[in-house]
Amino acid sequence: MAKKVAMSTINARSIDIINTIRANASAQYQDKVPEITMDSEIPKVGEVLYGYPVHANEFISALVNQIALIRIKSATFNNAYKELKKGYLEFGETVEEVFVSIAKAREFSVEKAASREFKRTLPDVKSAFHFMNWKVQYPVTIQQEDLRRAFTSANGVTDLIAKIIDSVMTAAEYDEFLLFKYLIIKGIAKGKLYAVNFNPADMKNSAKAFRGTSNKLEFMSNKYNLAGVTTNTKKEDQYIFMDAAFNADYDVDVLASAFNMDKATFMGKLKLIDDFTSFDNDRFDVIREESNMLEEVTAEELELVKDVKAVLVDSEWFQVYDNLTMMTETKVSSGVYWNYFYNVWKTVDTSPFSNAIAFFALQSNPVVAPATFIMDVADKISAGTTTILTLEPDSTTDENLTSQYSFVQTEDATEKGIAIHPYGSAIYTDDSTTKLTFKLLGETYEASSATGASLDVGDTVTFTKQQ
Repeated sequence: MAKKVAMSTINARSIDIINTIRANASAQYQDKVPEITMDSEIPKVGEVLYGYPVHANEFISALVNQIALIRIKSATFNNAYKELKKGYLEFGETVEEVFVSIAKAREFSVEKAASREFKRTLPDVKSAFHFMNWKVQYPVTIQQEDLRRAFTSANGVTDLIAKIIDSVMTAAEYDEFLLFKYLIIKGIAKGKLYAVNFNPADMKNSAKAFRGTSNKLEFMSNKYNLAGVTTNTKKEDQYIFMDAAFNADYDVDVLASAFNMDKATFMGKLKLIDDFTSFDNDRFDVIREESNMLEEVTAEELELVKDVKAVLVDSEWFQVYDNLTMMTETKVSSGVYWNYFYNVWKTVDTSPFSNAIAFFALQSNPVVAPATFIMDVADKISAGTTTILTLEPDSTTDENLTSQYSFVQTEDATEKGIAIHPYGSAIYTDDSTTKLTFKLLGETYEASSATGASLDVGDTVTFTKQQ
């Protein structure tokens, strides 16, 4: 189970830190290094450590392990998006997210009571798995000269802590910001978010779009999430990511009113983002070359999302966990320096069961959900009583839409033993058939008729947008 880590701060002076390390050090260290009570005595400790490399190494190691990691944990678990991270996973690399659909009602019948009495009614349970997919390392070097300077002033040791930590924490926090931005951009570009058009030039129109959509999320619906499950999102669970420039054009009180929240609540739920038109791909070039953890954010995807001004999500939409945060060290005797490696492992994903909405500027939104959508049967594999069909968008489909659909495992398909893959593959057994369904730009599309193993490569299936 994920757990949250409380915020911690360093309030100790350099003297307190030096004495704390001494109190927990080896007997040999305590014998050589004196306990101090005044700032003027700090250089004495520095003289001893500079003359005894073994003790210097013990000091540096204790400094990082006992003191500096307080700042690492504080920054890791209490950043600007802390409410949206799910915590620290102590064990395992996989998170199973489970959604239990609401029960269906049926008519009361005395005549059917006997046959129903012991009949099982199994709950409709859906699962999504989130895997650890982010493993990075941040290196930093501390030289012997840095240690010497740490003992020349009253704040020298705390300054040394800052040097060790700030160089890696700034990088780690920026990368975490990029990961959240990555999930939003990829989610919009792949059609995982429901699209709402509005006119940003008209303040009343903007407020109406925000308020109406936010209000609707409080009611049960299957319209606003990728999996098409019936759920809702209360106001206290709604978070708004807003373009910084767009936010600057509107009074905070007006925006708070638009989302039907008081100003204080709105500011707590508002997360500014620099823009939706750029992404620092260069930052992750090395990581992409060595692994398959990330995809490049393409120019085509940025074009698709360039008119997004705000995103409204359920707090559970972001499935971001910390799996490991560990600082390791190596002393390089030949160079008289210490290498530190800050290792960060994360699970970074989104929930298909949580509501998520993107607000597009009306006058230039290039992405429109069509009334109908045609799919071609691109591949067919048969083995015994099992047939696998793969559907792909027809060649006449707008290229902006060809990668934004996601097929849904419907209740009817489940009951008939038909497995549906999100990207268009369906596994049929015997002569089973079902009306295939997919989500596109937040809209639900259903096949005009039930399909099954009788389809052949080259056949087409027409899908219609549901009202």
